[in-house]
Amino acid sequence: MFADLAENGWARSSQVFEKSFVRSLAQECQNQHSKGHFQQASIGRGVSKSAHTEIRGDHTRWIEEDSSNSIEQDFLKALNDISQALNRHFFLGLKRYETHFALYPPGTGYDKHVDNHRGTGARKITFILYLNENWKPDHGGALSFFDPHDENQRIAQVEPRLGTLVLFRSDLFPHQVEKSFQPRMSLTGWFRNDAS
Repeated sequence: MFADLAENGWARSSQVFEKSFVRSLAQECQNQHSKGHFQQASIGRGVSKSAHTEIRGDHTRWIEEDSSNSIEQDFLKALNDISQALNRHFFLGLKRYETHFALYPPGTGYDKHVDNHRGTGARKITFILYLNENWKPDHGGALSFFDPHDENQRIAQVEPRLGTLVLFRSDLFPHQVEKSFQPRMSLTGWFRNDAS
């Protein structure tokens, strides 16, 4: 996976996490959503931060480092291992990560965007772990990557299938979540090189 990341700036693999572990994460996502612990996602920063459901339709629940939930703690430990491996391979100086569950209700997506906020560069590598069992192409919800030099040129699509992990350079690729026709779940976040 790291070889593809080095060559292409993005990579995917379904071999990083055991399927049983990913199913447990999916169950936790559903449990937390059913308890009302998700919020409508927003875009922007500071005073300009607001929800724009026509641009971004997902609901999120952030996972904190001090979470008492054992499955969440296991996932955070895995992120720490991946962060250390990225530092060994790419000398990124990663210091921390942030992550959240994301759930897109049917009929929603996320318009084309780049993950680094304008004028900042702390997000180095974006990660997405998909939590959707039995996903089919007609369910929509693919992650589309676009050419950094021509944002109208789609270069790849990834279906959000259970256990697929995607890594990509946060500063490089315009990407979007195509409209989903089924509830679409993931764990999404960023490896960062700034202090908390």
